[in-house]
Amino acid sequence: MKGVATIRTASGRVRRAELHWYEAHGHGRKELKRKSYIREV
Repeated sequence: MKGVATIRTASGRVRRAELHWYEAHGHGRKELKRKSYIREV
């Protein structure tokens, strides 16, 4: 699955990023990964 979120990087910048993850039945979200930055906020 994929989605978009506003995240804060380790350097303190706030950016929008595309996130990808998979879900296991009955366990919810697993292995959330940032795939790419979209634009700065």
